[in-house]
Parts: sequence; structure tokens; C-alpha cells
Amino acid sequence: MIAAMRQTCSLTTVMLLLASCSDTELVGIHVALRKDGSGTLTARALHSTNLAGAAESQLKGVEWQARANLVSSQGGFQSIAAVELGNREVRFAPSNDDQPRLRVFLLRNKDLAWVKALVPDEATRKSLAKVHDPNSKQREIADAIRFEIRLPDQVVSSGVVPTGRGIEAAHEQSRAYLVLPVAAMLTEGDELIWDISWK
Repeated sequence: MIAAMRQTCSLTTVMLLLASCSDTELVGIHVALRKDGSGTLTARALHSTNLAGAAESQLKGVEWQARANLVSSQGGFQSIAAVELGNREVRFAPSNDDQPRLRVFLLRNKDLAWVKALVPDEATRKSLAKVHDPNSKQREIADAIRFEIRLPDQVVSSGVVPTGRGIEAAHEQSRAYLVLPVAAMLTEGDELIWDISWK
């Protein structure tokens, strides 16, 4: 899906949360963008697996029934304009006119490969919620994707059109983020356009 992803780590059975994410935003795309347009991309994906985890070999007398993996992959790119997710399902268009800007185009339809690569189907997400939270406080996990971009300077604006239920664009200091409900992305609709500007 995304070239140059090399480092991969799996957290089996008990998934550690990243400090900036809620349980519903376990998965996502994080871009760290430099002034010259190069940068680093990190993808976090949730998977169900049958492979035994390291913790299982150290626990005796247990018959393991379910496993969940949070897989993180990271790689570098030379130009954000050359990065695509899926088959041109997400595209980046930088601009350096009067103020540096980045426009991100995100398609919405039921067959989005990049979304399905990050999250399993709804039924699986509900079953994995029991593995992630044995207290059963959550009915579903990873039902939203957090798309975060760290810019070279202070973010001035972050907005998305058209708006939709649960779709949220915001910014904090040098970070802009977009919260995308999985259900909204996998529903036919107008392409989302996310505009970000910074100093």
C-alpha cells in the first residue's frame, strides 16, 4: 500500500495505546512533514491473528481463544506529493504560495483498500474489543481512523469539506489531525478535501 514501510512491530493479546489516541482511534496514519516536502509516514493497523504471541509461551494452563495485533509500520518519503494511499484513494497536494499549505483529497466508497488495510470489518472489531478490554466497557474498537500530520511550524488552520457525522478536523500547535469514522469512509459520498495551512 505505501512504499518504504520497513519497521514493523506487533503487540499481541494486550495492545498498548499511543498516548494521543483514544481506544476508538487505535489505528491511523501519522505524517511528519519537513520544510522540503520530505518526511516520515507511520501507519498503525489492527488485525485479528491466529499466530501465538510471545506472552503466550510464558503462561501455562491457558487455552488461548482470541488474539489481536496492533501493527505499526514506518518509512520515509522524498516528496509528500508522491505519496498515495490505496489506488489514489488519498492524495496530497502541497502549495507554497503566500503561506505554506497542504491539501489532502480522500475518496469515500465501500471498497477503499487503505481503510480495509488498517481495520478489519465491523464484526471482527467488535470481537476484538473483548480481547482489548476484558472488562467489556467497549463494544467496538478501531471504529475511527486518526489521520495526523505534524508540520514544520505552527498550524494556522485545519478544515475539511464536506463535513459529516463524526468527521472532525482540528489542530494543536504544529499538528493537524482529521478523525474519520470507518463507517463514513466506507459509505459512498463526495470526496473529502482537508486543507491545512501553517506559518
